[in-house]
Amino acid sequence: MAYGTYGGCSAYDTSMPTPARTIAISATPLAGVSAAEWERLLGANPTASAFSNRAVHAAWWSAHSDTAEDVSLAARDAASNELLGYLPLMKRPDGVIYSGATFHIDYATVLLAPLPSSETSGTDDIAAALAGALISTNAPLNLLRLRNEDAAHARMISAITHAAESTNRTATFGVEEPAPFIDLLGITTFDEHLERLDKKERHEIRRKLRRAEAAGVQISASKDLSTDLPEFIRLHRARWGENGLFTATEKGTSEERFMREIFSTAPAEMITLLLARNEEFGTFAAGLFLRDANALRYWNAGGDIAARALSPGVLLFAHGLTMAISEKLPRLDFLRGNEAYKYECGAVDAQVMQLQVPA
Repeated sequence: MAYGTYGGCSAYDTSMPTPARTIAISATPLAGVSAAEWERLLGANPTASAFSNRAVHAAWWSAHSDTAEDVSLAARDAASNELLGYLPLMKRPDGVIYSGATFHIDYATVLLAPLPSSETSGTDDIAAALAGALISTNAPLNLLRLRNEDAAHARMISAITHAAESTNRTATFGVEEPAPFIDLLGITTFDEHLERLDKKERHEIRRKLRRAEAAGVQISASKDLSTDLPEFIRLHRARWGENGLFTATEKGTSEERFMREIFSTAPAEMITLLLARNEEFGTFAAGLFLRDANALRYWNAGGDIAARALSPGVLLFAHGLTMAISEKLPRLDFLRGNEAYKYECGAVDAQVMQLQVPA
């Protein structure tokens, strides 16, 4: 389904001169964008997170296609058919359009080609064309998991707000929830980070690490994600039970399929699964991390209740932070949620945003 073409420097201002480029917008499910196109556009969005990898979206739709309709929009150069922008979207049974594949994915995906250089018009014609097509559906919008730090998110928020106002609709933009992180710029060792904490918190972390060392705990990265997935699921269930992802329900089965697809198809360097073991308990904890150029992102974890005295959460955090520092990544991201342990480890809040437009 084509939404139309957008010529001129703006989809809304016909008084300005028409540039060489005309943008065509169409409804394009994920299958309509090749892996090569996605990779090229993702490479043009350096502030995108690991959740914007195509494998994550493919895995989500493979597991959850019965819960939503893929109503994503693509922007292409009408002459060359080059993909200039992609806005993943899903329509849920409530009739609302949401950011695509965002349930159990912490950050939304918006992929846009770079803005024109200073020698040409600075108008954001790609974002404006996508926003115009989205608003023209007249469906209620609830765009979740937006990040002010993601340049493409900021461009899309501005364009949708403008497009809504031009049709006398009100766009409401606000905080969805916090996403605490640890800034690692200038930090070269784990101890350097600990020195930034309050004395009591610093002492507690070191005490727990010494106790784990005395108990013979070893932490290592999985060498075969697919082989170790059952162990991760077991430990997640042991920690979270019916409040976790992998419940004994159809939904739990879908979540397991989602994780299996990601583990088997995502780029090898994107995922690290840490496993904590000792002689007494065997493998007793697991931490799942995603990696991109901007952060190591602590996505999920699990652990045996019997080994709680070994403080598996602190052990996985410490190992993950050390890993991020050694890789010279600028931050360790705890993702969404304001759990107390994140702040005890020295995290501060970033905000995940939400943009809503009524029908």
